[in-house]
Parts: sequence; C-alpha cells; structure tokens
Amino acid sequence: MVQTAESSGLTIVSGPYQARKGRLPLMVGLIIGFGFSILWLTVSVFLILDGHLSNVVWGVMTALCTLLYCAYMGYVGYGMIVDSKKQYVLELTNTEVVLTVRDKLRRRKATQMVLLDDVKYAEYYPYQDSSLVILHAPYTVMEIPLWPMGNQSQDVMDFLSGRGIPVMNVQFDDQIPE
Repeated sequence: MVQTAESSGLTIVSGPYQARKGRLPLMVGLIIGFGFSILWLTVSVFLILDGHLSNVVWGVMTALCTLLYCAYMGYVGYGMIVDSKKQYVLELTNTEVVLTVRDKLRRRKATQMVLLDDVKYAEYYPYQDSSLVILHAPYTVMEIPLWPMGNQSQDVMDFLSGRGIPVMNVQFDDQIPE
C-alpha cells in the first residue's frame, strides 16, 4: 500500500491481493470442498455401478448435487480471481473524493467522484473482510471498499471525520443524520 500525505489530501492504493484478509481461509475452504467433492463423486460412481435401481437413483442424485456444488465453488473461485486482479486507488482532497478501480483481468478502468461539500453523511461497515464506507450525496451513492486498503482504512475514516462529514457506524446502530 502506498500512501502519500499532501497538505491538501490523501492518496491510498490497495495492497496486493495476497495481503488481503480472508483470502487464505477462503482458499483452504475451496480446497477442502473440492476434496470432499471428489470423494462424493467416487461414492456416486460406486452407487451407480452397483446396479440396484435405488442405488442408481441415489448415485445419480448425489453426483448431480456434487456437480452443482462444484459449479458454485468454481463461481466463488472465479470471484477470487477477479478480485485479485483489481486495484483500488482512493484520492481524498479538501474538495472531492475520487475512487479509481483498475480491472486488470478485463482491462477496464472506472472512476467515480463525489464532492465533499455534497456528502450528507457516510455509512461505515467495519467488518474486517468486507469493510466499506458509503458516501451519500444528493446525486450519487458512492461505495468505497476499505477491505483492500488494509490498515489505511482508518486514515480514510479519520479524513472524513476531520472534514466534518457525519459517519454512521452500522455496527453500533448509529442514527442516520438528517
């Protein structure tokens, strides 16, 4: 993560995917899930080869459910790959917030901006593996993912609070500012 502190703002670049929280447990879960899927597919084959009608029916049902589960785990694994190829750059100045997302997998770049004077309040979701802040302005709702920013996420919250933006922490059931 690179952070530059200027007199007028803050720039934070997301860290590498390998350093993000929740990556390792998810990978271990996928490996275990695929391992058990191989076991259940083996059981299904033996049930089908047994030849009894009830065993064949159960073998086919078990195989289909296992393949459906494998498809879901493949979808989750693909989501991990997509997330690993995204880089987030958050620029905070005295007047605006600019979020740039670079998707290296699809070779796309998206930028969203909101003026700080227009932000009514911010919703803060502090959960470690999915933390984010949502800025509410009359013309847009801007979601800023903080989970890839690592320890720098607190700097973002301090910056917003220091600029007088009311921050509503959903974990503490804070009231939405009027």
